Amino acid sequence: MLKINRYIKICAVTIILSCCDVSSASYAETFPESLGGLTPYSLPVIDGSESTMPLRHILVGKLLKLDYKWERDPFAPPGQGLKMIYLDYSSIPNDKDYLIKNKLITTNTHPSFISLIEGKVDIIITARDISRDEQSYAEKSGVRIMSKPIAMDALTFMVSPKNPVENLTHDEIRGIYSGNIKFWSQVGGSTEPITPYVRNRNSGSQEKFETMVMDGLEIPDFPELQIGTTMESPYIKLKYDKTGISYTPFYYYNFIVDNDDTKAIGINGVSMTKEHIIDGTYPYNTEVFVCVRENIDKSSVAYELYRYLTTYQGQEIVEESGYVPILQSTGIRGVPQARDIKLQGNVLQLPRDMSFSMVLIYDMNGQQIMKLDNPNESIYLGHLPVGLYMVQAFEKHLKGSAHVLKVVVK
Repeated sequence: MLKINRYIKICAVTIILSCCDVSSASYAETFPESLGGLTPYSLPVIDGSESTMPLRHILVGKLLKLDYKWERDPFAPPGQGLKMIYLDYSSIPNDKDYLIKNKLITTNTHPSFISLIEGKVDIIITARDISRDEQSYAEKSGVRIMSKPIAMDALTFMVSPKNPVENLTHDEIRGIYSGNIKFWSQVGGSTEPITPYVRNRNSGSQEKFETMVMDGLEIPDFPELQIGTTMESPYIKLKYDKTGISYTPFYYYNFIVDNDDTKAIGINGVSMTKEHIIDGTYPYNTEVFVCVRENIDKSSVAYELYRYLTTYQGQEIVEESGYVPILQSTGIRGVPQARDIKLQGNVLQLPRDMSFSMVLIYDMNGQQIMKLDNPNESIYLGHLPVGLYMVQAFEKHLKGSAHVLKVVVK
């Protein structure tokens, strides 16, 4: 199992500066001229995570003016099949196979990043940002990836419904997955041993788990960690194993699977609900990203789509898919170690006991709009237009490496 250096820190802050109530805005299902009149042949090649498939299908349905509907797998037992968006291709019968095979594909999180790096796809929508392995591959390939968050999600821990445990602390989760807590009785449950399951390396869930939860702790390579490579694998395991515990994106648990075969548990006394993602109180909130290559043609449809997804109209599509739109989220996102970096009003407040060499501020198209060398503790941002920004702060003694903190403020 990969070890993570727990002393490396990156501070990345996502900020919305706004004086209006975004949630009450009036949305219109309209596209800019550059996204109008698309056909299956002019549509960019779109790939991404399995969990983002409904969002991508809704988006394509709207772009191509195809009808669509939510439906469970018709071949599964009642209430058991996954809920998915099914597109109606009746208006383009001759183009259906081409669209599915060439433009609307799902290779999952890690393969979609590799395809984007290699130029095989134009744009991806993924359950996480680029991983360490993928970033390394991109650098070796001479490629830079441009990404931005478009929705909120959460890393959800789940157990069997037969398990009486309803809540675990952050330290208890770490104790279980480091092998120090071996029995459910140690955390208020039965006397049975705990069977922890993990996802495959570089999957969206596994990357989030290693960086957000374990944060440098080594995970023992014991046999019970073996699990399948699909999103359904944890659910299949826990359906029949009342001693097990695993994790999954909340969106997938709550919106796609949506059955009683597993039970989401609270963390640090905060229950796993959509409301607690929105208000920022759930400790393992995550983000969904749209990504393109940095050298993308800025006049291309793919780049216009990249820009569109954080507009009010694009965020309405995100919300329709079941995700929490990034523009409706508030609160601090990220690891406890970086919690002292805050946005207070229009002032970015850096912690007094940390020394920073540089702060970079980008717009959500990846364009750098501000650079501050040896910044003060307080950075005034009031002159920036209302909008969404990415801020990176680099500690002097760590030579630019960082621990990720995400902040979204209305």
